[in-house]
Amino acid sequence: MLVAKSKGADVVALMSIYANTAKLLLLKSYGVNGPKDFVGHKIGNPPGDASRVMWPAFAKAAGIAPDAVTFVNIGPTAKIAALKSHTVDIISDFYNEHDLKVIEFGQTSAPSIEGHRAEPVRQFTIVNGAYMAKNPKVVEEFRSGQPEGLCACVADLAPCLKALLDQASGLTRRTRSGQWERIKYLMTDEFTTTKGLGWIDGERMKRDYELVQTYLGMEKPFDVTTAFSTRMLDAASRWMRAR
Repeated sequence: MLVAKSKGADVVALMSIYANTAKLLLLKSYGVNGPKDFVGHKIGNPPGDASRVMWPAFAKAAGIAPDAVTFVNIGPTAKIAALKSHTVDIISDFYNEHDLKVIEFGQTSAPSIEGHRAEPVRQFTIVNGAYMAKNPKVVEEFRSGQPEGLCACVADLAPCLKALLDQASGLTRRTRSGQWERIKYLMTDEFTTTKGLGWIDGERMKRDYELVQTYLGMEKPFDVTTAFSTRMLDAASRWMRAR
């Protein structure tokens, strides 16, 4: 999104749904218990995967050389099969999908980058700037309703889960319930529990901008404060009570 904005895209982030970044996953039975053990191993993910793009930044934070691992091109749906067949030793994926890995591999599969918050990859609600200027009421209602809905699900997951399972086939209650617990973790940080669910930290956005500029490049520099807005419903009290 920041790169697109540097190329002229009229976009504004309204809400940071995930306050924490997704995490790389690994299989402990291969002798990989943390970032230091990545050296000499193969990581499987698609060429454009965010974890691969931001790998140099992560490697620096973890204290290992960026070229200490080998990347193998694997499609998103082939990751588990590649890990099972030992074609690769490590795969990257979203933390909220970790329960699927636990089902496949047992508790030997675990998050690997706790404490190494180099990646800025988070999930935002983003709006077209021109649309927001023309339709402020629509955007404001959506922006207010989204945290309200999330807070409601934190308070009582049952109706939210029922609505999801009724409308989407192929999902199971077990995996979606586990996924929601991880999503709650991803949504939670100091700002979401004191200022409001989805709050965008301006200082962190500045750091993200510098990180993206270093590793992805910006076509034209811009003021990062124009890339987001914190004029949103304060849902902090409901969020804290629900948790």
